[in-house]
Amino acid sequence: MTAPNFREIAEHLTDSQLALALRTNGWERYGGQDLSYSRWRPVGPAGESPRGLLLPENREASDYFELLSQAVARAWGLGDNRIRAILERAASARSLGDEMKFHKESRTRKGTIAWTAGEDLLAGAHKSMVVAAKTRRSKAAYYGNSNSYLAKSFLDSVLMGQTEIGSYVVTAYAPPDEVFTERKIAANGMVPLIGAHSGREITQGLVSVLEAARESVDHFNSSGSTHGFMAYVDRGLCYELTQAVRSLIRDSDGAEVEVEFNSAEELIAGSAGDRHKLEFSPADYAALEVAGNLLAATAQVEFVTVLGTVTLLERPKAGSPGVARLDVVGGTAARKMRVRLKVEDYDMAVDAHRNNLALRISGRQELEGNFYWLYDPQIIELVRLAPEQAGQPIDENSQDPLF
Repeated sequence: MTAPNFREIAEHLTDSQLALALRTNGWERYGGQDLSYSRWRPVGPAGESPRGLLLPENREASDYFELLSQAVARAWGLGDNRIRAILERAASARSLGDEMKFHKESRTRKGTIAWTAGEDLLAGAHKSMVVAAKTRRSKAAYYGNSNSYLAKSFLDSVLMGQTEIGSYVVTAYAPPDEVFTERKIAANGMVPLIGAHSGREITQGLVSVLEAARESVDHFNSSGSTHGFMAYVDRGLCYELTQAVRSLIRDSDGAEVEVEFNSAEELIAGSAGDRHKLEFSPADYAALEVAGNLLAATAQVEFVTVLGTVTLLERPKAGSPGVARLDVVGGTAARKMRVRLKVEDYDMAVDAHRNNLALRISGRQELEGNFYWLYDPQIIELVRLAPEQAGQPIDENSQDPLF
């Protein structure tokens, strides 16, 4: 058997993982200095003192990597085929983390999917992981922008893997040991004891919320009662999750989410991670729509009078209603607002945009996903802003663009 590149293996291992591999394959620790180094040797026949190796433990030491590489080489030379197989696996099949597969069955050529169905698949995967993160902080029937920092931090650390033929599978990997906080921590700040969640906990949360969705839909289909939808909120069912699962099953013959928990320690120990599979079908779509409408109705409604400048306009057809986006100057905490306008009101918005004027509009403010909308707009008037008002800074990253 040709010896591998020991330095490459060392790049994929820590001392604790190598110690686990040695211990689970019959080696014993026989000395060392805590937090500095340990000594290990294979257990030989009685009376024999087989040679061993020195395993560094101080990862801050300048020679840590060099000593770890030497320990890997010694383990290869002194160990049996089991140890060598583990070391080869560490070099070639290092765990990427907990694996999440989002599968959509589509009646197209194998390995392909209709473009819009593929967009829905990615959107469903994204929304599902966002919900899994948000439910770690709190449970709610409707989240909107709540708990967004935790969800964004988690998604920033998730890797997208290669697609598979299945008919179409999107794979994501989450780091099980990385810790995500509910609020931003100052540089060099301490991770709080409360309000910190590991990647593994969030991935487990994905399984929990999808199980809640599956069971609540089954309860509705068997009983016809919507009571279960609200009862399952405590387990993670929410408006955003119903949207996520609907995206997964829209334009499909069925969808499933498969989650396998993996870690480097499990890989080294040779144990298989737990695997969970949740399936949904197009027949579930109607129940999820009912659930979504019910859960969205719990969102708090606020009546506001907004002053804002018109930045974008869209009217699909001349003479028909349209949509305007406002950069908000005052009247609400929202930075941007979308409003659907009647024909005559839309024309007023066009005049405001053309003449650098602002609009003052009263209506019912609601948060839909990442967007604030103003419904039933009334008392619309044009306002000329003072230069200092018009020049107020707007955070362009606070919400997604409308168009």
